[in-house]
Amino acid sequence: MTRSEHAVLAALARGALADDYQPDVPARMMASIRCVASESERAQLLGALRGLDTRAGALALTGRPVPVSWLGPGEAEAVLQRLINSKAGALRRLGGVLSSLASQSLYGYESPIWQELGYPGPLGDAPAEVKRLEPLAVTSDESLSCDAVVVGSGAGGGCVAAGLATAGLDVIVLEKGGYRSESDFHHHEIAAMREMYLYGATLTTSDLGVLILAGSTLGGGTVVNYSTSFKTPRHVLEQWRQVSGIEAFASGEFDEHLDAAAERIGVNTDSSAAGKRDEIVEAGLKQLGWHVDMMPRAVRGCSQDESCGYCGFGCRVGAKQSTTRVYLQDAFDAGARLIVGADVERVTFSDGRASGVVGSVGPHRLAVNARAVISAAGAIETPALLLRSRLGGQVGHNLHLHPGTAAWGIFDEDVHIWEGTLQARYSNEFRHWDGGWGPILETVPVHPGAWSMAMSWRSAAHHRTLMKHYAKVGFCGALPRDSTSGRVRIGRDGRPRIDYRLGADDERRIAEGVAQAARVIEAAGARKVYSMQKQMPSYVPGVSGGYDRWVQETKRLGYARGAATLVSYHQMGSCRMGTDPSSSAIDADNETHEVTNLFVVDASAFPTASGVNPMLTVYGIAHRAAIKIAERLA
Repeated sequence: MTRSEHAVLAALARGALADDYQPDVPARMMASIRCVASESERAQLLGALRGLDTRAGALALTGRPVPVSWLGPGEAEAVLQRLINSKAGALRRLGGVLSSLASQSLYGYESPIWQELGYPGPLGDAPAEVKRLEPLAVTSDESLSCDAVVVGSGAGGGCVAAGLATAGLDVIVLEKGGYRSESDFHHHEIAAMREMYLYGATLTTSDLGVLILAGSTLGGGTVVNYSTSFKTPRHVLEQWRQVSGIEAFASGEFDEHLDAAAERIGVNTDSSAAGKRDEIVEAGLKQLGWHVDMMPRAVRGCSQDESCGYCGFGCRVGAKQSTTRVYLQDAFDAGARLIVGADVERVTFSDGRASGVVGSVGPHRLAVNARAVISAAGAIETPALLLRSRLGGQVGHNLHLHPGTAAWGIFDEDVHIWEGTLQARYSNEFRHWDGGWGPILETVPVHPGAWSMAMSWRSAAHHRTLMKHYAKVGFCGALPRDSTSGRVRIGRDGRPRIDYRLGADDERRIAEGVAQAARVIEAAGARKVYSMQKQMPSYVPGVSGGYDRWVQETKRLGYARGAATLVSYHQMGSCRMGTDPSSSAIDADNETHEVTNLFVVDASAFPTASGVNPMLTVYGIAHRAAIKIAERLA
């Protein structure tokens, strides 16, 4: 980082954090900026920082010809406020990014401020466990051959690799991330996000409206997700049959694969003891007389205690049945070769057939020749790979994100939203809305760095006041089954760019879902309730007309185009299955319409949004595809 960049970030961080500022914050902010996927977006942000340190740039961006590095904390705070309140969307986004980076770079790292929040940080050292898998070391340029190369090692890639390897095929699995297991799970929030999440958890839609969280480590999202394992709802499968023309979704065939996967990963409801965070949601739902049930989870031997809330950074006790412990282990035991740190650039072709992939592992070139290529890199990276490989048609279209937000409240007692079973309770009370597009109500653990970014920054004092309540916060999330259709493109650097503008119907369902979530939090005893919109509207339960006025205000403010904190844990549909090439990217056997022996086996294949946490559905698709691909290669 240049001296000018450091000076600007330091000045703005002092403005955002006031007396809580720490000297390490600017470097941490820059580390996050360096993780941004798109070179052009990264360059724009760095260019803005440099511009803010010139008279002309400062005048254009802040209205005053004073380099930001010259400003004191109060003046820098005013600059951030002018940016955030600007009528220009680009300036509002710049202010939001900079203030969020500053808060995350303070609260997401160990410091005395954790003690003030009541947050203990990691609960002891990681266990001294021996690694179960042995990825190949690539120490020079390498050319390998196999029957099938699988790009990605999450639910789709791990399951299909196991199916092919146990069928006697020679399989190579390429994973972009590294290999981390129990002994590596240090549970430091931001470091874990950098190590195990796609682009260090900095990926967003192009308008910054939705933050995208996806796993990027050996085992993919199954290592860091919440182990929730819903079967694909019946009404969704029926719609998939209609949309895709694939009878297997509704004939009972697909259910057999879901059941087989559920048995292998140990799905159960016996490991869903509710922590305080889930107890609050359950209490509110029961008080209202609404549906509530236990989460089905893919775990064995789960401790179900306060440490479980850290399992989004890896499960130390090995209870989470990730692909590293189940399907990748099966594949490895059957002779599959695993390579981590593999950045796959493109698929290679010969006579209209996929013939392998090329890419790199660190400084070394890697080529894998194969009879079949299976892309299982997820609904963001799979279409990016296919687009880099010059495929077109419907590749990248029909992206769904399950954008989630929440109503949250402050309680009299400690809640500790970072603790307890990852997910233990849910409600389908409103799933029927608009013929099956309504939200599911859930809650998840949230650690201080992430919570500080969710709390929209209005001023240093306002943000600090909100963060002081962190230990007493409870919330109820609302995730609609989105009908909005986004698109994955690639930039000149080949990295993904995500276009997704929340449609009016989905925005309405989110607004109504948050209104109902607020009733849950209120019924559970919250003394003040907020939405997660940038303007932070709130109401005090019991005040006549307060709730109704709040609902109207939240609907007026809206949830699209950065008006609220929206998070996507579930990306799907960007290479949808179907019999018609004009509306789908892959066929009923998961093979691309454009090229033979090139398959897509991950959540990209979903014909529409699943409406539930998608892991088990991905396993079902992969289990079915593995059988068909093995028959093809036999």
